[in-house]
Amino acid sequence: MGNTNTNVSPYNFYYYKVAKINSDAHRYGTTIELDIQGDANYYNLQGTYRIRIDKYEITAGRFDGLEIRSISGNPSAATFYVFNDALWVKSNCLWGSIYYRTIDYLPNSPINTAPFEQTTTAPAGFEASTSTYGLKCDFDNNQYYQLSYEDVQGNTTNMGKMGIGTVPGYMLHTVAQGNTAKASAYLWGENFGVAVGTLNATAANYSFAVFNNANTDGSSAAGGGKPLLYVRGDGNVGIGTNAPQAKLAVKGDIVAQKVKVTQSGWADFVFHPDYELPSLQDVERFIKTNKHLPEIPSEKEIEKEGLDVGEMNKKLLQKIEELTLYIIDLKKESVEQRRELEMLKGNSRTEANKSIN
Repeated sequence: MGNTNTNVSPYNFYYYKVAKINSDAHRYGTTIELDIQGDANYYNLQGTYRIRIDKYEITAGRFDGLEIRSISGNPSAATFYVFNDALWVKSNCLWGSIYYRTIDYLPNSPINTAPFEQTTTAPAGFEASTSTYGLKCDFDNNQYYQLSYEDVQGNTTNMGKMGIGTVPGYMLHTVAQGNTAKASAYLWGENFGVAVGTLNATAANYSFAVFNNANTDGSSAAGGGKPLLYVRGDGNVGIGTNAPQAKLAVKGDIVAQKVKVTQSGWADFVFHPDYELPSLQDVERFIKTNKHLPEIPSEKEIEKEGLDVGEMNKKLLQKIEELTLYIIDLKKESVEQRRELEMLKGNSRTEANKSIN
């Protein structure tokens, strides 16, 4: 077809019109193999493409379909410019040549004639362009689909939906065979598990979510979607809720064999010598006025704010320790009263004996 670029500085790239409609009366069923040979000193400057062009003779002014796929080498070796009635190509690599061969399944061919309208001016007004992924063009319905590709290092990029065991309804769709009593997907890590990453999910968006009763596009099905597990961008995790307002929010019961709550500070200050134990008279007055113990949240406060388990245990222990001090004081008073009573009894017996004598 020609050189990739001019031989005079600044060595501008050439643009070639590979194919066009040569007549509205033509029918095309043509495969073109296009080979980009860049500088042979570098293995990754080469790429081979297969182009398929279809047109029915009744169609006027445009093709019906066009497909471009990289079949070997570097999919970024060339840039294609797609019009509904023509295809242009430019090498992305200097100091090489562009080659082609055609397979015409019908008597007519859309291949252009040499010098392929060679120019150093980029085409304008194209409908689609690609320099990496493959491209499938449906001109009948004005649709353009990106196709998967493999780079020179063997990395595969899938540009559409991927289904495993099913026709995909979304980007990744897996279904176990029979889908009865079987996991739809099983991922095995040799040393690490599965990592899910998002670019910059906010608190309003989720980084990871598991839903039930959902449509294939992720929207809620009839009756409403059911959030099972929801991890927001701010790190809040919801189980049974998609609006967690804490690092872990559970809508429902929690059953555990053991729960450990780390707590800053504890109620042992009650036993310090400088702690002022409230009098029982003050406690009685507070209870009559407020209908709950001092420093313990009221029923309305619990209904509104919820219950802090760690803080509540601390407060309850404080009350237990205060009760313990009250009991100790009462015990001391009881012992003192018993001692005084015994002394009074002893004095009474002494006085009685004196009276008898």
